[in-house]
Amino acid sequence: MGVLLGAPVWYGNRPFKKTLEELHKLGLDYIEFSLDYPLPGCMPDAEREELKQLVEEFDLKIGFHSPIDTPVAHPRDELAEASLTVLRSCMAFSASFLPRALYYNCHLHPRVTTYKLEDVRPQIKEKSLERCEELTRMASEFGIPACVENELVPFDKSDLTHDALSRFYPHLQFTFDIGHAIKAEVHFSKTKRGGGSHQDYLKKWIDKCGQKILVVHVHDCACTGNVARDHLALGKGDLDLEEVFKLLKATTCKYLLVETFWQNKAKKEMDYEELGRSVELCRSCL
Repeated sequence: MGVLLGAPVWYGNRPFKKTLEELHKLGLDYIEFSLDYPLPGCMPDAEREELKQLVEEFDLKIGFHSPIDTPVAHPRDELAEASLTVLRSCMAFSASFLPRALYYNCHLHPRVTTYKLEDVRPQIKEKSLERCEELTRMASEFGIPACVENELVPFDKSDLTHDALSRFYPHLQFTFDIGHAIKAEVHFSKTKRGGGSHQDYLKKWIDKCGQKILVVHVHDCACTGNVARDHLALGKGDLDLEEVFKLLKATTCKYLLVETFWQNKAKKEMDYEELGRSVELCRSCL
């Protein structure tokens, strides 16, 4: 499973030079740079060039995560069109990092309450797929691969993601967040009296979408009792990591993001030492 290992970087990780120095020490191959407000608009040309020089200096590739406050697949045309305007500027920024730019990752689900109603769902889904086609075409224009990430939505309710991948792959590929997949099912099973193992939850996604996966977001989870935590350091939750990686090895994943925000179930904030342990655990499992 020849994959590149990366870690997330966002606006709160400034100064970026210090952050990239630390990630370089861990031997990581790339970063996933989140374009949450006020990025990228707050970066003047000189600061953007400095970031480009840093990824060159540390020999890092760079992926991008679309801003999560832009409802690009929203059924209200005004909101969707405004979001596409934001995405165009974000994609242009991302493309300026080519050839080191790896992908542009985004969320698709419109998060509209009436999506669950049978008389409204089809029109929302069709509007969302039309917007997905626009963002996919936009990414192609900029020459950067587009990916859609699974939400905190159970597999059986993720028809929008499934339909988008079915309709637009290979121009649209899949970012598989293993914690989202598990946490969504655990929450759903509490309300619907369902059940299943963590591996079962992951296997459903991999069986259907495993050959469309470009990126995997990996982290540990603790979803027992009244606790539902994800984005934990590897080995600090409930996952059987050997089994998880066995499943991931059957996919087409090229980039694995170690997306760990917390050291433990008590949500102690991550540090570079703990991140380094998670990175080494990944290497030992690949």
